[in-house]
Amino acid sequence: MNEQRKKRLRHLYFKTLAITLAVCIALMGAAYGVFLYLVDGLNRSEIDESNLSVNEQYGDDKIMNIALYGVDSRNHDYQGRSDAIMIASVNGRTGKVKLISVARDTYVSVPGYYDTKINHAYAYGGPELAIQTLNENFGMNITDYVTVNFDSLAEVIDEMGGVMVDVTEAERQQVNAYLLKGEPLRETGYINLNGPQAVSYSRIRKIDSDSMRASRQREVLASLFEKAKEINPLEYPSYVRKFAPMVETSLSNEEILKIASVGLKGSDLVLEQAAFPNDYIASTGQTINGGWYYVYDLEQAKDMLQQYIYEDIPFEQYGVTEESMERTE
Repeated sequence: MNEQRKKRLRHLYFKTLAITLAVCIALMGAAYGVFLYLVDGLNRSEIDESNLSVNEQYGDDKIMNIALYGVDSRNHDYQGRSDAIMIASVNGRTGKVKLISVARDTYVSVPGYYDTKINHAYAYGGPELAIQTLNENFGMNITDYVTVNFDSLAEVIDEMGGVMVDVTEAERQQVNAYLLKGEPLRETGYINLNGPQAVSYSRIRKIDSDSMRASRQREVLASLFEKAKEINPLEYPSYVRKFAPMVETSLSNEEILKIASVGLKGSDLVLEQAAFPNDYIASTGQTINGGWYYVYDLEQAKDMLQQYIYEDIPFEQYGVTEESMERTE
């Protein structure tokens, strides 16, 4: 091969490479442009991380912990007390999403205020104080949040075609007693609830307890999670565009993309659930200064939570040694 032919081939190679790179960059730019269009409707809120009392003792760059709040406003704003408080732990390494609910009546210290129910923190200082309260009382490293009001949650559930939950007769009566709109619930058993019915179901606590209320909230979210896994990926953009205006969040676009990359695991995605209080930590219901609270050892709760998130040790195995496990086998 003569020198001139070599030069022509080298020139063609670099030209082809340059065109290929340009096309890839253009496609990536277009894809990111579509992503920006889809999340444009999100209600964004910035929070000062220096005020969050982030616990730096634990951490894993593959695990993202996010505070989830459901507020008791039904007029599309994001103020009020947080009726639902959860920690979503997204593990990019394993594809697991862990959902840990904290009973709204949990007795905690709210920074700058006093000891009271944990759900008061959101009303006193919005998501920033609510996150700081979670971090200080549960030893967490949360820096971001997602808030949905219950009015919006009903719309999300309706868009997804409802949720499948197991309803008792006592629960059916409570759903209808507090249903704000729509058709009353006439069935019991494992049935499909529409948005208003599901929201009313997730707010029930008079027939049992706040921990059961949190359990119902997790059941509704778990059903939504399973519905989301069944969606055709080609339909994701339309759902994102619909739901974005119903959410307030501090998550950046980069963080949303990071979470989305875990969501792309589809049917391999695993949801695990836990709660405080639970059967593995001593807790009591106490009346303090005229208010009723869940009281439990927050230091133990911190330890249980860290082991659950970072060591994958379920609450039911907390404190169980290998030796004691061998004796029970």
